[in-house]
Amino acid sequence: HYFIQSNLRSRYPLAMAKLGDLYEQANDIPWPRFQYFMITVISMTFFSHGGVPLLLPFLTSTKSWQCASEHCNPDLPLCEQNLNDSDWISTVSAANDRFQKQFGIACGYEGYISSIISGLFAGFMVGIVIGGKLMDRFGRHRVTYVGVYLFCGAVLLHAGSDSNFKVFGAAHVLCGFLSGITGAVFVYQTELTIASLRNIGVQVHTETFSLGMLYGAALTYYIEDFIWICVWLMVPALFFNSLILCFIPESPSWLQVNGRDSEVVQSLEYVARFNGVTFSDKGEVIEKEHGGEPGAEASAMQLFTYTRFTRKMMLTFILSWVNAAFCFWSLSFNVGDLIGNIFTNQILISMLDLLNRPINYYGVKVMKRVRFLRACNAGMMASAFLCMLPLPQEIIPGFNLQKISALVGRFLSDFYFNTIFLHTSEVIPTEVRAAGLGVCSSAGRIGSIAAPFVIVLNSISPNINFSIIFLLSAACWVLYKDAPETHGKMLPDTLQDMDDLIRQGQRDGSK
Repeated sequence: HYFIQSNLRSRYPLAMAKLGDLYEQANDIPWPRFQYFMITVISMTFFSHGGVPLLLPFLTSTKSWQCASEHCNPDLPLCEQNLNDSDWISTVSAANDRFQKQFGIACGYEGYISSIISGLFAGFMVGIVIGGKLMDRFGRHRVTYVGVYLFCGAVLLHAGSDSNFKVFGAAHVLCGFLSGITGAVFVYQTELTIASLRNIGVQVHTETFSLGMLYGAALTYYIEDFIWICVWLMVPALFFNSLILCFIPESPSWLQVNGRDSEVVQSLEYVARFNGVTFSDKGEVIEKEHGGEPGAEASAMQLFTYTRFTRKMMLTFILSWVNAAFCFWSLSFNVGDLIGNIFTNQILISMLDLLNRPINYYGVKVMKRVRFLRACNAGMMASAFLCMLPLPQEIIPGFNLQKISALVGRFLSDFYFNTIFLHTSEVIPTEVRAAGLGVCSSAGRIGSIAAPFVIVLNSISPNINFSIIFLLSAACWVLYKDAPETHGKMLPDTLQDMDDLIRQGQRDGSK
């Protein structure tokens, strides 16, 4: 029931045809079934990743429990010797009380909890660099499904580390490491997404992460046993990862760069059959353009050494990722500082995140990537500045200007995080895309690792947090002035393609 122009010779001469053109043709129907199926399935494997970082804040937040005894010694690492029933008063859910008894957590324990949460992000920082390199070496498909299965196993392992918080902490780091191995899965999705749907793809991908945070909050509120919390948290990842294993092919772009032309044809044919599309001359096109021979293997370090343009762009990306991660997580971990309890606050923020995606989508669509990123930076600067003003008067019940500005900054950082994710994957070339995105995301974990300790810094001065956000946002706003626009453009395959894209962006910006 779909009408499609199947005579490629009349529209794309063989001498000029490219893989990107053929892939667009394989999805050239009003509602490309493969695209929407693939975006949903790959995004949902990231669903469970959203709940894991917030398990500890939900279960141990000082807004969820309070120490009633004055004689509890906060200097003891486990504080078990001073722990009595009266020392712990759960104010939110039975899961808090059950978790406290399972691991012997007591008052004065917040610093150690922050260290373990930072350990999760430290593990992610290492894992995503290794995972990106593995994806570029062994393929997107294989590393994705193996990594997700290993991640699920690690989460269940740390759930079973009963009454041993040291084992729990080490397993939490392992969870972060294996989460990082699959952290570059968005590269896989980007390379399989046609240009017109890449903006929608990133919104769906990041929305599943926010839904995972909401799902984790619901699990920790209603389920008492920590093991079952982790089991149910992993069920969506296991299900959708099995769909990737069975129904999503390898990235044609990665296959092409690695000279595996026969598999490129198979991947194109699979996508075309999925959509009900037929076309011919695929093998001839690929052979004529690329000759079937893989090029020299590139590395992520070449992004910093190829030309000064690629080096400046990578440094801009790295600083932007640090800014996005620090702002997003420092404000997310402090949702307990708002009115109500931490679960109510997270549900409120996650519901508002659902509204963020359409705004983010249309903002990027209208303003394009670069202008939207610079607008987000300007908004984050203004939000951080307002948060530092001493204005305690409540504008609406429970919210003064500082709390409102912090919420606005959190939402702007969400916009920024989504868009920098998209823009980075569109600028870095196919031959090192996973490794390059891994380097940027790993650098961003510096901000994530620092974020949990903002809770401690707030006792000294909340302006420390907002000053960092202001300075990072100002620097990114300046650096993004010469960044290339990638809206509607084909993804670069080689380092030379990336360099040409950046130079063209600077020429366009100077006009």
